[in-house]
Amino acid sequence: MRIIRNLLCVFLTMVFVSISGCTNNNQASPAPKPSAKAEKTVAMNYDLKDRDAFTIMGIQTRITSANEKNPDTYIKIWDAFDQYRTQLRPISIELRFFGVTFAIDKKGDFDYLAGVSVHSDAAAPDPNLVTRTVPAARYAVFKCTGENIDKTYEYIFSQWLPASRYKPDRNACSFEQYAPREWMNRPVYIYIPIVPK
Repeated sequence: MRIIRNLLCVFLTMVFVSISGCTNNNQASPAPKPSAKAEKTVAMNYDLKDRDAFTIMGIQTRITSANEKNPDTYIKIWDAFDQYRTQLRPISIELRFFGVTFAIDKKGDFDYLAGVSVHSDAAAPDPNLVTRTVPAARYAVFKCTGENIDKTYEYIFSQWLPASRYKPDRNACSFEQYAPREWMNRPVYIYIPIVPK
């Protein structure tokens, strides 16, 4: 997949995994009510979106301090996922791919799941596939190209979040949403779960 090459920069997810990501029990806090006054930023546009809980099925890998800074880690995850794309297509409810971060401890280790959205009762067509629920949350959504994922994450956590009225929601998951390779030149969307400061 062309887009998978661009995942080299996804390792910046670790920058915020200790302050963001699904908790081990996947308990979601209620999504905040939308603000009547939209925030503006000159450096980068974003949207605020509420998203209901949804189910992801795919390949999951534990990311630790030993492998988190190695870009090949993500290439291997997406290469492993790629062999299941044909099996998952009939049960996918969106023709998009997701890279979801599930925080598991305070040391910064997390599970990264590369997959597709499916119905909550979908049966996995292969025992190597994992199914997990991403809880409902409110997100700041940033659009970028695959080549600019790292710069976008850097901007979000070094500039946008500190200057915004929000902080990461510790009870929700951050994720990237990718278009299929057949959809040429489509953007990548980075979803950061947020709550008011």
